[in-house]
Amino acid sequence: MVLTGIIVIAAAQLCFFYASGLTQIYGDAVAHMEGARRLTDSLTPGYWEIGSAWLPLFHILAAPLALNKFLWSSGLAGSLVSAASYSITAWFLFRLSLGMNRNLAAGAVALAAFLFCPTMAYLGSVPLTEALTLMWAVLTVYALFRFQEEGRLRAVIAAGIAAFFGTLTRYDGWYLLPFAAVFAFFASGESWRSRFRHAAVFSAIAGAGPVLWLIHNAARFGNAIEFYNGPYSAKAVYAHQLATTGFRYPTDGSVLISARYYLADLLLVIGFWPLALAVLGLMVWAADRSERARRSAALLLLVPFVFYVQSMAHAAVPIYIPPLFPFTYYNLRYGVEMLPAVAVFPSFLLSSRFPAVARAVLLALVLCAILGQDVSFLTRGAADLPVVQEGIHNNPCRSRKQQAAIEFLRGRYDGRMMVAAAGKWPCLMPALGIPFRQTISETNRKYWKQLRYGPDPAVGWIVRGDGDVVDDLMRAYPQAFRGFDLLEHEQIPGEGSVAIYRRHRR
Repeated sequence: MVLTGIIVIAAAQLCFFYASGLTQIYGDAVAHMEGARRLTDSLTPGYWEIGSAWLPLFHILAAPLALNKFLWSSGLAGSLVSAASYSITAWFLFRLSLGMNRNLAAGAVALAAFLFCPTMAYLGSVPLTEALTLMWAVLTVYALFRFQEEGRLRAVIAAGIAAFFGTLTRYDGWYLLPFAAVFAFFASGESWRSRFRHAAVFSAIAGAGPVLWLIHNAARFGNAIEFYNGPYSAKAVYAHQLATTGFRYPTDGSVLISARYYLADLLLVIGFWPLALAVLGLMVWAADRSERARRSAALLLLVPFVFYVQSMAHAAVPIYIPPLFPFTYYNLRYGVEMLPAVAVFPSFLLSSRFPAVARAVLLALVLCAILGQDVSFLTRGAADLPVVQEGIHNNPCRSRKQQAAIEFLRGRYDGRMMVAAAGKWPCLMPALGIPFRQTISETNRKYWKQLRYGPDPAVGWIVRGDGDVVDDLMRAYPQAFRGFDLLEHEQIPGEGSVAIYRRHRR
């Protein structure tokens, strides 16, 4: 019954956000749909479309749905993956809190805190990786909790499998591994040999994810850490920004400032009262000696705080929030990674040792605080949620450069092959319905290398932007593109230029 209710609520939320036109406003959402579609719709489909910076699992899961043109262009292919992940996460958070506290009221608190958080409801309805990432993390923690309770090796294996998939979804999952391995080592009171075996089994299964990604990067790009220092990495993006604008992230190099920004982010995306209740629950966990060890798996849910503070300070990951400099929206959604912890820790306030009446009263007070916070987020409507505002402010499809290319090609594009940089024109192909197999980009390495000798006669169009790989190619080999006429060139202040070429008509 609880699971059915979760699925119905998740479906209703997806329908609401889709009907409101809010599910495909994030630039990353559009790019994830491009990544999923390219796995099957490409000159070089399959493995060769897997890149370096983004881990592949979300794209792989969305790819079968993205075969459908409507599900691809609308983003629903990825939204359905997120909605399913959101539902599974809510169910296992309910079971985790129920198991840790041995009462239904505690499970209800965790479920309500997660399921009705407006930020999570939105991110569980859009083609982004947050919901899938949280699912693997919660499944890992739940399996480790069951291992602590039952001592069975199959629970360690289940935790390892969940963590393995997490490491192929987002790099947050990599950071969880050492903490989870240490927990697996100390979770049982068995012999040292058994402890080493359990930790080793978990590490071998979960650690295969990062190893596979290193091998992929080495084989595909000749650099095992291409995702970290390659041209599309966060580090490279930041280096380019410093070189061109000199603007340094306000959190760069400072753990304290990073912690301040991340806490401010949590207040914006989760709210004061759920955070306050989570802190009280953490204090109860620390004070309750009789149950502290049993509930210790919940501490693994705090790892994202350490990960993001460290990433902001030392790994070129920015988070901008309106109350703090530079007073804008960027990566606010990263705060939702703390929501499972904020959902579970308040459940520790509802001890089974309380009389039923006292527990019912406390349940009502906690739910009122949590749901009251959620209602306050929605007083101005869903479009005013900070994470929605982030998507609206940074929506690439609203950029004048994207729109200029779309408007020029609409009605002129004749179905011939097009050369365009991957990921630089995320709204162009969906808006015009151009299959990716009708495009050549740097991901199609076999065909891309041939362009320096002159494009194949089937190529009829080129879309070129300032500083993208097509611009670099045409500057390096101008003679190869003499057969093309410049039809449109527009310089957009603050966005650079777009140039569109068509092959000479004979």
